Amino acid sequence: MNATILETVHADPYAKELGIAIEKVDEGFAIASMTINKEHLNFHGATNGGVMFSLADFVFAIASNSHGQIAVGINVNINYMKAGKLGDVLTATAKEVSKNPKLGHYRMTINNQNGELLATADGTVYRKKEYFG
Repeated sequence: MNATILETVHADPYAKELGIAIEKVDEGFAIASMTINKEHLNFHGATNGGVMFSLADFVFAIASNSHGQIAVGINVNINYMKAGKLGDVLTATAKEVSKNPKLGHYRMTINNQNGELLATADGTVYRKKEYFG
């Protein structure tokens, strides 16, 4: 993965605001994590679904752009299995399922620090003609 892509994803302002840390990146693959704090909770005291979606979406974006060709999300579906709690460390993994010149499909999982599966997601990207610098 080229340095320009890594610089771009490490500078993502929304991921920084949420406290997301990139753990591992390879072509078609990414892992990132975050610790759940009180600002990430909903009125039930559980991790807000939008926070988990954002974590899954971030690793999806990294994995899908890792080849150097600019990829933009056109669809993401997420399923929540279990709620995250205050203090949990959530880890999201994105893996490439299929790739062609125009489309790519990715599968994401989110687990807590105990390895419990909290959510799964599937996403599709459109690959633009442009490439990273």
